[in-house]
Amino acid sequence: MIYGFERPDAGDSQLAALTKEVRVRILNCSATGCLVESNGAIPVGTVGLLRVAFDGSEFEDTVQVVRCQPIVGAGAICHVGTKFLSTTPPYADTLRHAIRRDLGKLAGWLRTQEPR
Repeated sequence: MIYGFERPDAGDSQLAALTKEVRVRILNCSATGCLVESNGAIPVGTVGLLRVAFDGSEFEDTVQVVRCQPIVGAGAICHVGTKFLSTTPPYADTLRHAIRRDLGKLAGWLRTQEPR
């Protein structure tokens, strides 16, 4: 017997979850979700915890994969679209809060040339 597990015929339906960590790079974030880059496909409908280290702190939010697009010519790299699933307002440790609070710190410059 393996402790903590019951026989499948014990009468109760047992739920289980298999977790996997996937390293991603954030490409874009908004109030509704994030676009991330991964080293492999993530099935649409997958629900997970997106954890991001930013400015010396870690932030996290529950997300659902809504799109997974392989990048042609880039091997196994995919762009993965996610949406936030939380029904609570953003609070201090959430990624949604960090996006709203630190949006000004993420500002940059785009230098363009005038057409000749």
